[in-house]
Amino acid sequence: MPTISTFNANNFFLRYKFTQKYPGDMSNSSMIEASAVLGESIGYMPGTVFQNYTKNSYIVWDAARRELAARALAEPDGALPDILCLQEVENMAALRVFNGRYLHNHYPYLLLIDAYDPRNIDVGVMSRFPITQIRTHIDDKENNIRIFSRDCLEVDFLLPDGKTLTVFINHLKSKFSGNETDEEWRLANMLEGHKKRLRQAQVVADLVEKRFSGSLDTALFAVVGDFNDTPFSPWVAPLVNSPHLVDVVRQFCEPENQWTFYWRSKGRVSQIDYILASPALARRVEAMCRNNPLCKPHIERRGLSYQRLNAQGALLPATVKLTWFEDDAVTTAPFSLPEEQRSNFRFERYPEVLVDWKNNVSDHCPVKVWF
Repeated sequence: MPTISTFNANNFFLRYKFTQKYPGDMSNSSMIEASAVLGESIGYMPGTVFQNYTKNSYIVWDAARRELAARALAEPDGALPDILCLQEVENMAALRVFNGRYLHNHYPYLLLIDAYDPRNIDVGVMSRFPITQIRTHIDDKENNIRIFSRDCLEVDFLLPDGKTLTVFINHLKSKFSGNETDEEWRLANMLEGHKKRLRQAQVVADLVEKRFSGSLDTALFAVVGDFNDTPFSPWVAPLVNSPHLVDVVRQFCEPENQWTFYWRSKGRVSQIDYILASPALARRVEAMCRNNPLCKPHIERRGLSYQRLNAQGALLPATVKLTWFEDDAVTTAPFSLPEEQRSNFRFERYPEVLVDWKNNVSDHCPVKVWF
């Protein structure tokens, strides 16, 4: 009964501890953080720990969030996923530290390839199953322009039953259109971002069809990750509407239980994280759901933050808007669209989140699927 998860870890950064503080830090905050981690106000001399890798050689940004993430990833059955696909991870060292410090070296196989994102956020994977083949697409170009800034990482895994599962791990172009006050410029930049996301989605769909031509109905493969767009958006339609891919969250979860992302500033939730399964893989997921109702795709939300509504205390909003399509000034709404509704937001949270809303796992929810 293998499992696969996708999770946007939300800016998982870390730094090697060379000295007491980072160059240019006028506030000494980095020295204070290093002191808290080390238990003493000294830093590391460069080169002294290169002989042996140690998980304590790094400062992890938002360490409390990483502890909560480890808990959330093991929900609901207390078992970490066999294949964990991650987005917004800074580098390979971050995977190693996360695996060693927070996941107790659960995963023997780790993979991340540095790409070209200006924020240094990459996609990566940790697996209990051997990785038998990889393909990176960071240098795929069209008109001499790179298609992916964060890669479409194509990875083959050897499953316990001897079959191969291929996973295409993605983090498509975000919707951020800049802070420019010129509205015309902002809208043009928004449209350009949408077009880039559309092109990325189309290229991924083409990669799948090319790779599995002749075996699209029988091969085990999946396209997973943060698509940065909703199921009814035209900008991700080549993937979401592909006849060769099944959105297992939408297929096997009730409509009100399909959302994966909380847009705090807008007070709304939606699905932008996906596990799109091949027909053969979807049939395995369906069999799991049929044989064990507890093995329906699981979206872990107890680590989500909430809004602080007043000075007397931190209160959860009673409901948030559940939306399947995010309208904007440059996107035409589809002809047929589910009606927006309000979703309960006062569900159970981890105690640490209730103490301080900043102690949240991410604004994305881990999505876990049994197959």
